Amino acid sequence: MRAIWSGHITFGLISIPVGLHAAVESSEHVSFRLLHKKDMAPIRYKKFCSKEDVEVPNDEIVKGYEVSKGRYAAIEKEELEEVRKEVGEGGRSIDVLQFVDFASINPLSFDNPYYVTPQKGGERAYSVLRDALAETRRVGIAKFFLRTKPLLAALIPGQRALALEVLRPYEEIRDPSKLDVPSTSAKPAEVKMAETLIDQMSEEWDPTHYPNEYRKALQKLLASKRKFAVAPEAPRGKKKEAEVVDLMEALRRSIGEKGGRAKPKRSATARRGAA
Repeated sequence: MRAIWSGHITFGLISIPVGLHAAVESSEHVSFRLLHKKDMAPIRYKKFCSKEDVEVPNDEIVKGYEVSKGRYAAIEKEELEEVRKEVGEGGRSIDVLQFVDFASINPLSFDNPYYVTPQKGGERAYSVLRDALAETRRVGIAKFFLRTKPLLAALIPGQRALALEVLRPYEEIRDPSKLDVPSTSAKPAEVKMAETLIDQMSEEWDPTHYPNEYRKALQKLLASKRKFAVAPEAPRGKKKEAEVVDLMEALRRSIGEKGGRAKPKRSATARRGAA
């Protein structure tokens, strides 16, 4: 995986060159496009003024913050730039501010995960930090800048790699004291019995035992589809009707048009050279 960011982990007098990698595989996320059922063309959105009911060009659009119902404070691009300057642009470093017990972090704070890998010259120090955090069951609370935004994150040890979990600001986490939860105390015998059941059901966590069932069901559905709608190209004059193509028939016709002979496959090296 290619690093999306590179810099240093810093704490005390230690500086470890590292790279940051996305930890989530976006291609595994199930998503759909909205289509016009009549011609299977993708649905696109336009920006309309809710008062005048007309489309508004980008150069007439500003950002606004709703200060009260129906009242907005307009924020200009230059004003946002001033805010960024006030916050600072930050350097290329993940600055560890403190170390805390992993159990002290509310899991609801976890927002966006990354992997951290050592770069040349930092392998040994990286391994020492990873293993020391694992042994002490600590995580590092760190601050770093990504795309000009200051972020708070937890540096978490794994078996192979360190992870960097961006944390939501504490203000965004709702106070559970406002929830309607009964305050009835459990009886000691009941708690003891629950602990026994928990012990009996406890085992090593293996996420591969719990695959994405929804994705598997969708794959089964898509595999059953024999016909696929082809969306028309953007209009360049006369509109083009969408057509439904049988995949196997299209392949047969393609082979037939080539005279029944398939082109020899190009090697991976040749393809790279052409690119």
